Amino acid sequence: MRKIIAAINMTLDGFCDHTAGIADEETHQHFSALLRSADTILFGRITYELMEYWPTVIENPTGNKAVDEF
Repeated sequence: MRKIIAAINMTLDGFCDHTAGIADEETHQHFSALLRSADTILFGRITYELMEYWPTVIENPTGNKAVDEF
């Protein structure tokens, strides 16, 4: 049986808004390690659509190592 890990970014008061800012290097490193350890990833529709951005980073790196690695 596999382990299921659910992850969501939100403030302590329950606010979740990914348009409010860019995640810092530590956050990118954390989620990069988490994703590397997964063999299956299930996204909701909005997150799936947001992931379209990341293949463009391969062709046009941001210069931020943590972001580019993510």
